[in-house]
Amino acid sequence: MRVALLHLDLSGGPEEKNLRLLERTIQMAAEQGASWIITPEIALQGYFFAADGIAGEVPVQPGASLQVLGELATRHGLTLFLGCAEKDAVSGKPYNSCVVLGPHRRILGRHRKMRSHGVGAEAWLTLGEVLQPVACPDMTAGILICADVWFVENAVILKECGAEVIIVPAAWPPGVCGPGDSWEKCSQASGLPVWVCNQTGCHEILDLRAAQSAVVADGITWFTYSGEPAILLFDWDCRRQCPESDEFTVMAV
Repeated sequence: MRVALLHLDLSGGPEEKNLRLLERTIQMAAEQGASWIITPEIALQGYFFAADGIAGEVPVQPGASLQVLGELATRHGLTLFLGCAEKDAVSGKPYNSCVVLGPHRRILGRHRKMRSHGVGAEAWLTLGEVLQPVACPDMTAGILICADVWFVENAVILKECGAEVIIVPAAWPPGVCGPGDSWEKCSQASGLPVWVCNQTGCHEILDLRAAQSAVVADGITWFTYSGEPAILLFDWDCRRQCPESDEFTVMAV
């Protein structure tokens, strides 16, 4: 299977701009044969969207933008891992989520971020409490958003529940509070591959230009990318659970 990581400059938003960029790059990735497409953390609204004091506008998903992206997923037969803010339809609580869109305008599942520093750009969110893999075409995916992956027991639980890969949408540059070797440790502890889709760009609050997207398997980082916005393509052997590619195919956007 071919996978695309959308390593894009999305953190500053606004949603309308991000939606146009996501539509264009999803189309480009699909034309290159990608069947799974993964976006960074809160790719839709932008990681820093609540810095403008609009956290109260978080919608129940699927909202209008997800409907648009769901049409794209249906048209191309995609599995799309979309980082977005969403409000629970029952409780009204807001979450930092990864919603999985599949063909036939279906939401296959979701994960709500469970670990957060709880201040600044993340002061608005409610912590998720559920770890449950999502059954997708080709593989069953466990999802851990950014700092969720610090806690290797999360990856182990997902493996025990049937996950075959860990998907990590992130807004996480290296440094004192960076990911360190957490991706490798999650892979080692669970025995699962870990695919990290980070983002780039320089926001006034956080410089993400050195943030890495990565493919990790058997506890080893096989390849990474940081820098200019790009679509990162790689091929994966689902039977052997290892990359068929030696490096990312990098498409400028």
